[in-house]
Amino acid sequence: MVRKHLFLAALLIMGVAFLSSCDKEELSGKKEILAMIFEASKNEDLSKNAVATITGTDVVTHVPFATDLSKLIPTIEISPRASISPSGGSVTDFSSPKTYTVTAEDGTTKDFTATVECEPAPYIGTWDGGPISVNGIGLVNVELTMDEVGNMTLKLIDVITQDLKTISLKGTFDPNSRIGCHNMLQQTHRWMNDQWREEVATRVFQYDLQISGGIKFYYCHCDPFTEWLFQIELAKL
Repeated sequence: MVRKHLFLAALLIMGVAFLSSCDKEELSGKKEILAMIFEASKNEDLSKNAVATITGTDVVTHVPFATDLSKLIPTIEISPRASISPSGGSVTDFSSPKTYTVTAEDGTTKDFTATVECEPAPYIGTWDGGPISVNGIGLVNVELTMDEVGNMTLKLIDVITQDLKTISLKGTFDPNSRIGCHNMLQQTHRWMNDQWREEVATRVFQYDLQISGGIKFYYCHCDPFTEWLFQIELAKL
């Protein structure tokens, strides 16, 4: 009888150990970010959803130029039965890369680096157009150069002589200047006596994108704004 009880006890212990082993084997070790999406319905700066590209542990999303990266709301999908920290669905500052830790059901973890980058400014490059008639200076062609850090060179070129008009200038502006808005241009130089001379003033400009791929450029020679001195459609050189 004692042997029988010992045998049954051994079987019970083996059964419990087996079930415990099965329970451990059933715990998932999956810990992936499957998708990250910035939905337009949740992010006021976005006109359409922005979907991340995931390569290994790098999660990279490109959003339109001038999007405010400091207040984006991500929607994140992860492996079933896993958890993530910090969680998605809340306002997050993506001005710098963000680390997300995904914890699997079995307790193991994996870190992901989420980066959000703005697309290049649509104004970058050298543009030209004309001829147009500008009050006070006659018939000119326009050449405009703007770069990614906010430097501008505006040349108004006499159609006949090819000389630069004295209204031509160099200056700086906020590189995050938005499409379709009045933007301040801080003039640093003006073309005078056949050379660039230092001259400080504040001007106003605006640009809009065209279906053709060009831009429409608006220029006011004074601040505060009164009226546009000229408006012109420019094509990229």
